[in-house]
Amino acid sequence: MMSSNRRGRQSPGSSPAELPATPACPTPTVVATLPTLTVSRRADGLVALSFLVPDHRQNVITPQVLIDLASALDLVEKGPEPTGIVVVSNRPGSFFAGADISRLELLTQGTAASIEAVCAVGRTLLGRLSAQPWPSVALIDGICLGGGLELALACDLRVSTTNSATLLGFPEVKLGLLPGWGGTVRLPRLIGPGPAVELAASGEQVDGLAAARVGLVDACVPPEQAFAAAQILIERNTASGAYLQRRKKLAAPLPLDPLEREFLESTATAVILGRTGSHYPAPLAILRTILDGLDLDAVAAGTAEGAAFAALASGPVAAQLVRVFRLGERNRQDSGVAHASSAAQASTTTREIHRPAVVGAGIMGSGIAASHLRAGFAVALCDVQALALCGSVAGILDEAAWDRATKRSDPARSLALAGRLQTSTQLAAIADADLVIESVLERTDLKRQVLAEIERLVGPTTVIATNTSTNPIAKLAGVLADPSRFCGLHFFNPVRRMTLVEVVRGPATSDDTIATAVAHAKRLGKCPIVVRDSPGFLVNRLLMPYLHEAVEMLREGLEARRIDRLARSFGMPMGPLELYDMIGLDTAFYAGMVLNDAYGDRIDPSPVIPALVRSGRLGRKTGAGFYHYARPEGPGGSQRARIERPDAGVAAVLEPYALPPRASDDATIRDRLFVPIVLEAVRVLEEGIVRDGRDVDLAVIHALGFPAFRGGVLAWADTLGAAEILRRLKPLADLGVRMHPTASLVEMARTGSQFTACHHPE
Repeated sequence: MMSSNRRGRQSPGSSPAELPATPACPTPTVVATLPTLTVSRRADGLVALSFLVPDHRQNVITPQVLIDLASALDLVEKGPEPTGIVVVSNRPGSFFAGADISRLELLTQGTAASIEAVCAVGRTLLGRLSAQPWPSVALIDGICLGGGLELALACDLRVSTTNSATLLGFPEVKLGLLPGWGGTVRLPRLIGPGPAVELAASGEQVDGLAAARVGLVDACVPPEQAFAAAQILIERNTASGAYLQRRKKLAAPLPLDPLEREFLESTATAVILGRTGSHYPAPLAILRTILDGLDLDAVAAGTAEGAAFAALASGPVAAQLVRVFRLGERNRQDSGVAHASSAAQASTTTREIHRPAVVGAGIMGSGIAASHLRAGFAVALCDVQALALCGSVAGILDEAAWDRATKRSDPARSLALAGRLQTSTQLAAIADADLVIESVLERTDLKRQVLAEIERLVGPTTVIATNTSTNPIAKLAGVLADPSRFCGLHFFNPVRRMTLVEVVRGPATSDDTIATAVAHAKRLGKCPIVVRDSPGFLVNRLLMPYLHEAVEMLREGLEARRIDRLARSFGMPMGPLELYDMIGLDTAFYAGMVLNDAYGDRIDPSPVIPALVRSGRLGRKTGAGFYHYARPEGPGGSQRARIERPDAGVAAVLEPYALPPRASDDATIRDRLFVPIVLEAVRVLEEGIVRDGRDVDLAVIHALGFPAFRGGVLAWADTLGAAEILRRLKPLADLGVRMHPTASLVEMARTGSQFTACHHPE
């Protein structure tokens, strides 16, 4: 997507090596103190606009910020005339993290005209900053995203720091939006159309050095040199007038050669559709807005940008993605414990974990250990099998040192992390741990034996957790003298990529244990959701009817590729039969036994999965399951296996278990896959498996890949309505109890209640 690399020329003297230190300057004089910023003037005439937005963890652009920026410009314009303006943050680690999300949520509820008017107000204000007769510099130390980057782009020059917290980008696309205050206008004129499309349409962030390489900033220096660098850039640009020349260039059209434009448009479109499957309109809108804006002057391009932003913001996808973002924000602030009173909240103790340990060096245990190393912990890993333990180390270090930017493991980082991984075949090595995560085989008897031994070895305050997808916490806790410090920590495979962690509360689990486990999962960069102990917990219980129905349709003679294709067209990352193969049919069989025992009244055990297991078809790991796979050589080859074709031998396995064919169009197949998930979610809410219904939507998005543009399973159900769900279930009633509505669903249809309203007030 970077096929066109033309960009605006950087101003003279922009190389960090050419920015010498400046003499010390007397303490600046405060000109005005406004609610979100301070205006100060130095003796040399340099004016600083220093932002600190109260009542937020990071600086965000609120209506008050815009009011204060306008007032500050009024003050500066009244004189005396400054030598230049430096826009800076007084909040460590945060220049501006973008717009206030609550304000953005309200914005998406407005009309296209009202949204477009808001865009015009912001563009006009930033245009006023960029039109001042003196040069301006944005000093970026910390997060600089969205509207914050648009503010920085409205300045003539930008200085970023080498601080690891300094990240620049346009994440609007992840909310179904595009930059609306001139970002699509200024960015391509500054760094070139190709890089601009890639940055804005991907939503990725770049650090200060990378920003300097592409010309997004004019200098990248250590934080302590940043203000001096800004001063030098102002002095040099004032003397040369280079900033005025750049302004003219950025304001003028920048038409592409027709062949260059056609190539950029076609290649970028292909990449975008490959990433989004055409479900997300924002990336293509960004591409079109940038390309069309190049043929216009900056003012006209800004007006077109505002119209494009309004069209997206008033649409359903943006509304759902903003809601999902809000669910994530709520989760990040949630302690995992609901308190009836402030006194109860005060009595809960959340301990910070310093010495984690993992027992079991299989796929999941290794992934959990790598996740701890990646998060900066030293971790002890125990396994009685010496060969398994030794064989896991290289993979753990590679996983922990994975570099998202290069999409490969960093050997130097892997070597550096090696000293933080302690391995032992003796369980006594975990004696001083303050958290132990058991991750041995999914055999109840083995887990109970290991957990009892862990409790005997560790201190009385150590939190003990089990990584299990099926074993009831209450049953495992039965061997412990103090079950109050025991909970489930269910990670999903592959651990590095899957962000959800189910924190499972057993009957005796204390609030302190839950709060500590939730806080620790967040330190690992995970999204923890607290669930009540029950077979399948939350995610596997919702997954069960989806997988089961796919196999039933296969037994009726439908093609595997068709079933999976329709699931992907709905927005799922892979179809249910592909997912079966990835999980492993043997793993699915054992998990299914637990779920069938619990919910067999509505889900009859399928004979197909055990028959496939008996035939040796276990999925990707054996190269054959529902599909036949071409498996690359080397470590992790099974996870990278590529589907070649449906496995020809599956038909013979299915034949004894064939069901009468049913007439099924595409819409019916989709309903059979996804409406049962809604039914199971309703039962989950009825039984109080989650503390809040919004956790259901967050869980299916993070763990099952349920399409975020649909907002989660409950949000999707709301787009249909309970009455429509009943209508779609009616022709499927002969399939059995699994397609029969619950009493509460019938009541919701009668009253017109919403699925997403099933949560506790906050």
